[in-house]
Amino acid sequence: AGFTTPEVARRAGVSRGAQVHHFPSKHELVVAAMEHVFQLALAHGLELAKTAKLSNRPLETLIKDASAFYFSDYFYVGLDMLLAGGKDPALQKAVVQVVRNYRRPVEQAWLSVMRELGLPEAASEDLLLLTVSLVRGLGIRALWSPEPERVAQLLSLWQDMVGAYIRCIGPLPQSGANAEPESESEPVLERC
Repeated sequence: AGFTTPEVARRAGVSRGAQVHHFPSKHELVVAAMEHVFQLALAHGLELAKTAKLSNRPLETLIKDASAFYFSDYFYVGLDMLLAGGKDPALQKAVVQVVRNYRRPVEQAWLSVMRELGLPEAASEDLLLLTVSLVRGLGIRALWSPEPERVAQLLSLWQDMVGAYIRCIGPLPQSGANAEPESESEPVLERC
């Protein structure tokens, strides 16, 4: 809303001619700006996923990554451009592609972390999608009802729920020489 290319040139401290030379259309300028901010978010997300492997609280780190993105200007700018793209199908297609190109690698890194920690592939995918969807929904809700304390409480509750779910599905497989066989004697529902 109110986004104009002359205003971008003014804020960037370049002439209108320089701006038009590098970005002949508003569409190209918007896509380049989104690629830039999403590249920053990608680097941050990949770094958090890498450090999560060393953490004893990987879900907390995943929530921190998702929150850092979905409660940030990166996401809000992307959302604004996606909504604006509804009026411009070419822009919408480009924005969707930018989001896919820069969020999917982060999500793939998180899936890798979860599998390395012993979660089955299907459970890893489900928990990642549910966690990211929850945080994204809370990020959107914050646009009209910012309640950081309530969000923190809900994300803590989610973390507890996921912990209970993981305990319910049983011990995570261990790798290496010290791995113990899983006990089949206790039905899964009785462990819940």
